[in-house]
Amino acid sequence: MTSASDSYKALAAAAAVGAISGAAAAAAVLALKSPSRPRPCPAVDAHLEQHLRSARIVPVLAIEDAGNAAELARAIYDGGFSVIEVAFRSADAKDVLREMAAAEPRAYFGAGTILTADQAAAAVRSGARFIATPGLNSEVVLWCCANKIPVIPGVATPSEVQEASRMGLSILKFFPAEVNGGTEALKAISAPFPHLNFYPSGGVTEKNLQAYLSLKQVIAVGGSWMVPQDAISSGDRELLKTLAHSTLQVARSVGQASNEKVATASLDHTVRLWSIETGDCLMTFIGHEDQVMCVSFSPDGELIATASTDKTAKLWLCQTGQCIVSCVGHSGPVYTAFFSPDGCNLLTSSHDRTVKIWDTASGSLSATLSKFERSIHSAVYSPDGQLIATAIDDPEVSIWNAKTLDRVKVLSGHEMKVFSVQFSHDGSLLLTASMDQSARITDVRTGKTKLTITGHDDWLRCAAFSPDSLKVVTASGDGTAKTWSAVTGRPLLSLVGHEDWLRMAAFSSDGRCVVTASKDGSARVWRSDTGECLRKLDGHKAWVRWAAFAPNSSHCRISLGSFG
Repeated sequence: MTSASDSYKALAAAAAVGAISGAAAAAAVLALKSPSRPRPCPAVDAHLEQHLRSARIVPVLAIEDAGNAAELARAIYDGGFSVIEVAFRSADAKDVLREMAAAEPRAYFGAGTILTADQAAAAVRSGARFIATPGLNSEVVLWCCANKIPVIPGVATPSEVQEASRMGLSILKFFPAEVNGGTEALKAISAPFPHLNFYPSGGVTEKNLQAYLSLKQVIAVGGSWMVPQDAISSGDRELLKTLAHSTLQVARSVGQASNEKVATASLDHTVRLWSIETGDCLMTFIGHEDQVMCVSFSPDGELIATASTDKTAKLWLCQTGQCIVSCVGHSGPVYTAFFSPDGCNLLTSSHDRTVKIWDTASGSLSATLSKFERSIHSAVYSPDGQLIATAIDDPEVSIWNAKTLDRVKVLSGHEMKVFSVQFSHDGSLLLTASMDQSARITDVRTGKTKLTITGHDDWLRCAAFSPDSLKVVTASGDGTAKTWSAVTGRPLLSLVGHEDWLRMAAFSSDGRCVVTASKDGSARVWRSDTGECLRKLDGHKAWVRWAAFAPNSSHCRISLGSFG
């Protein structure tokens, strides 16, 4: 017979098994019913990263009265700040943001101190293009991911950083930065997570600004010291612009040219990496069978793309110089090769009258745009990757939908063929350089010319915006490069020293430097504020044709291409 004790033991065991089975079943049901967690959108995050990396400093505004918000937005943007964060600390914050975003559509506005998903939704409706939170708020993060809105959650501990990384986030707000140990703490916390970028805020001032910006893991900083409350209250536009310019000068002094590198590509079929400090060649990339026409860096700085008259484009590893992909499919010389903003695609243009889109992971051809009657000089993506601009052998420029490849707009105004095209940092403007000796800034939405820049004595081969789109640099057949105000068209500097005509010029990613490329076989790096030539790079035996600055660095990194 079975004892009572044995019976109780059996019943208890059965109950335990039942409980375990029930819990497992319940978990399975919940797993089936739970919606998949929304993930951040890589293209959306890349767009935010591009803006922050370009801006480097973000003014954080806590404004209670929307009365002068519009004028404040214009003053801060004209002072050089392209990204602005509005703190949601008052009942009128939505109105403030709405007024500022409407008054200065060229700026990239964000909303900070967001505590709930409802606040995030209200901020986006008011014009916010990214959300920042003081802590790792899963409700806000999930809402932003589900609606494809970039979000920067606040973190202060390794556990929070690890959780944010697990959620797929790539940009984190170290907050409050100084209270939590400043730069030393940030270095320690971020060390195990080299794939993440940090946006310190809270206690950042002009006294510790350089210490933060010199950290390679810091993509930008946020602060309010450059827009003090008394200046905001006074509404003094010129004072606000002066304070902004002063702050940006400090930011641009971070890092010295001696720490920078330059890559050059030449008619001798090679690409080389140089030290600006010593002028020594650090690495040589070998693989093309003919002239290299263009070179560009991937958004993460890991790859270089080259375009050649051997009818191919190639992808190379920056660290080793190894060619990992050859894009074969054009029937004529390839003139340009540029990455999409998310780095997933490569856009090439060719003498064969086609533009092609390639998958950068495999090198396979994704799409071909072949609606051209002449050879194509340039094709570039807009910053959000939604549009493509092309310049062919005539005065008009076409804008295309990047997904459907339908033409959405034709921009006119030049009298002769256009050699180069470039979007402004926010995609609202297009800069073109023409054989008619002028550069034009055109409103992409309306198609109207906003500014015409003239002053060279020969063709303009290239024109490029500064990172904040407040300046333009032009390269001409008259042997000079010039910088100009992109607001007024006023000339700023002439860069004189090359012995033959220039093929291109471009600003560094922080705006401190300009690189020029010339038929004289050299490239030169200049200070953009004084026009001083920092380095002459003279080693190739053919024309230097193109230049592209490497991203993901607190220093200016430059790559150059050449042709014959």
